[in-house]
Amino acid sequence: MCFLTLWKRLKSKKGAKIASKTKSGSSGAKNRTGSSTGGKKLPTHRPNSKHCKDENKLDRKGFSNIINQPSERNSKFELKTNQELAAYSTDSLKLVPSNYQHIGSRDRQEDSFAFSDLNDRKVVEKKGVLAVIADGMGGLARGDRASQVAVRIFLREYNNKNDHNSIEHFMRRALTIANYAVFDLALDEKGQEVDLGTTLVAVLVEQGKMHWVSVGDSLVYLLRDGALRQLNKEHIYANQLADEVENGLISKKEAIEHPERSFLTSYLGTSELIEVDYSLEPLALKAGDVVLLCTDGLNNTLSAGEITAGLEHPDAGTAEELVKAAIAKGKPHQDNITVLVLSCQAVDSQ
Repeated sequence: MCFLTLWKRLKSKKGAKIASKTKSGSSGAKNRTGSSTGGKKLPTHRPNSKHCKDENKLDRKGFSNIINQPSERNSKFELKTNQELAAYSTDSLKLVPSNYQHIGSRDRQEDSFAFSDLNDRKVVEKKGVLAVIADGMGGLARGDRASQVAVRIFLREYNNKNDHNSIEHFMRRALTIANYAVFDLALDEKGQEVDLGTTLVAVLVEQGKMHWVSVGDSLVYLLRDGALRQLNKEHIYANQLADEVENGLISKKEAIEHPERSFLTSYLGTSELIEVDYSLEPLALKAGDVVLLCTDGLNNTLSAGEITAGLEHPDAGTAEELVKAAIAKGKPHQDNITVLVLSCQAVDSQ
């Protein structure tokens, strides 16, 4: 089932129609202002419409239990930093993973990430390989907790995925639960909302085909035949500014210099998901392809050319080298950086 049929048009309390994200959709956010929360920009006015109810009719009641309930396979969901991972081979491809993370110049690491267990061949053959990154926002409100919860939920839903669930169903359910869970975290003891949220980008490679989904400004790239392509769209206010330039409402200079152009227009932790980006069709991977997931601490520091150069000869240390290249720039106020790489290599004919 396609995501186009899953994220439905909703109405906010003010009655304004907000369209969910499609490939050609608009940002859905107008006249937003924002506040800085740990380096990431959030709208000061959080969307506050009725909770999204999809065909699964998920209920927000008891979401804390869903987060903490042990999985059938793993009760801990430990998020390991800079871990060494085993490669995984299918009949036609060998997937070589690489990951690395750095706190940058921040006081707190608010990025979280995970791979599914590549060592369990039977599980991978049945469910594929999952890679997920979340970039939390919230500063003292604990954006790190928001990103950890979102990643753990994706791991949990992957582990509980069965033969009857399509990949679209898995991603839709995981994203919905993660959004509600982070939204609950954004309520303080008095029930008042605080600035808290997280981006998320996830890919699932199954039988040599890659599916992906994203909310926010964390990115997924594909390097193929020496050309780097960004697969998803950033959910930032700059998109609306570009539309206003095209419609003659503001000048290009005004758009470029707008102080709010990097503010997020969609993220996990709202009462509804305003924008969701996703693969319309699975992408067939081939030998030589390199898949990169990263938080904006990387792509806001390194140019596309520098990222391409760092991916040209991928191995188990590729992610670390990319992160070190970004840190070496000495950028003031360097954000947290998290990088995951999946290198697709030909299976040895022997």
